[in-house]
Amino acid sequence: MGIAVLVLCGVLFADTFTFRKTEWELLSMAFWPRLLLLILAGLAIYLIAKGNLEPGKQAEPLAKKAFLAAAGGFAYVLLLKPVGFLILTPIFIWVFSYWISRRDWPWRLLESGITAVVGTLAIYGLFVLGLKLILPSGLLGG
Repeated sequence: MGIAVLVLCGVLFADTFTFRKTEWELLSMAFWPRLLLLILAGLAIYLIAKGNLEPGKQAEPLAKKAFLAAAGGFAYVLLLKPVGFLILTPIFIWVFSYWISRRDWPWRLLESGITAVVGTLAIYGLFVLGLKLILPSGLLGG
């Protein structure tokens, strides 16, 4: 798995050289993607080294929950534009927060609800108010 991630990082890193460059930007558009790809490549190298340092250990199969989490994230991305950020994001955060919580039932429900509301407001505040980006309005917009 680590080798596949490392190869993917290399391909994506090479693609960052096609990003537009401007004279007035202190950091180019490629700075943050490159930084994240370097961090991810470092983690992939760690994963490869860890696998080589523990001989005889069987590789663990991917859990069913990992595939469900990936499918949920994929569904979120597909539904974000038609449904909208303010409707879909709290639902998405609530479902995943409820799913991974270790608390008992009534507290789990409350904790997940608070996490969904606060998380959605924090993300909205950062991207819309802070970075002046437009998030998909979906069913709420025109």
